[in-house]
Amino acid sequence: MEGGWVLSLFTGLVSGAISSTLTYVSTRSKIRLDMTVEYDKTLHAKRLELYKELWPKTKRLSRFDWHFALTYNVVKSVAADTREWYFGEGGIYLSRSSREPYFHLKGLLQKVLDNKELEAAPDAPIEDKEICAAIIDAAHDLRVSLADDIGARRSPWL
Repeated sequence: MEGGWVLSLFTGLVSGAISSTLTYVSTRSKIRLDMTVEYDKTLHAKRLELYKELWPKTKRLSRFDWHFALTYNVVKSVAADTREWYFGEGGIYLSRSSREPYFHLKGLLQKVLDNKELEAAPDAPIEDKEICAAIIDAAHDLRVSLADDIGARRSPWL
């Protein structure tokens, strides 16, 4: 009987230590999860805001309802607008998955800008249908990627 109180004391101390440790770990995990959720919400909201600015900058590269021909000046204007967006603030929020379509489009636009023949007649329609189609497809792919990033084309999960 004399050792019974020692065993009870030891059991109480061990139980208290385990309980405290579990409470600490679970509280810390919950705080981290809450912070992650808040960060994701903030990032999503900022991407939504900035992607809504980028989206119309590619309007002149639309596959449907062309009211004009693709020209050197159109390409130059879109390239400048998207560059301004990227370095203004948008580029830092551009997701990894949207970086590839963005830079693919920029590369195709640069091919046109590097063409001295097209630069000499900046308002003439670009006759190379292959590069025109590639630019239109790349702009479409970028818009799809932007919409996917913000979940605009997914069904709600709730």
